[in-house]
Amino acid sequence: VRHRLALIIVALWAGVLVTVCALVAPTLFALLPDRHLAGSLAAAFFRVAAWLGLGAAAIVIALRAGSSRHVEWALIGVTALAPLTSELLLRPYMEAAQLAGESGRFALLHGVAGILFVVACLTALALLWRLTRPAE
Repeated sequence: VRHRLALIIVALWAGVLVTVCALVAPTLFALLPDRHLAGSLAAAFFRVAAWLGLGAAAIVIALRAGSSRHVEWALIGVTALAPLTSELLLRPYMEAAQLAGESGRFALLHGVAGILFVVACLTALALLWRLTRPAE
């Protein structure tokens, strides 16, 4: 039962990350004429995804307690910490660069934040893959 619950949480977690990265953010920029508004809304979705990921990681860790699969622990950690790094470390600098009109610095930070979220998507999918493997 604990394994199945962990699997459901990871599936939902991966779904949130992929949906925000691959559907929500690009759709906002495609549909809204105001790029600043699109960016603000996308940032709100990324913020929610980062904090939901922390909660999901805590639940999965609790459900997988006692597991000695170090790869799983690493995947959980990267999937949770990559978006949090973007949220807590990069976002304040991105906002400051945007307010200062430093488009080059903003673009660089935005690119790093994007890479962190792509990494989180990939590690979430890898974790899901590992959890759905047949028992060894």
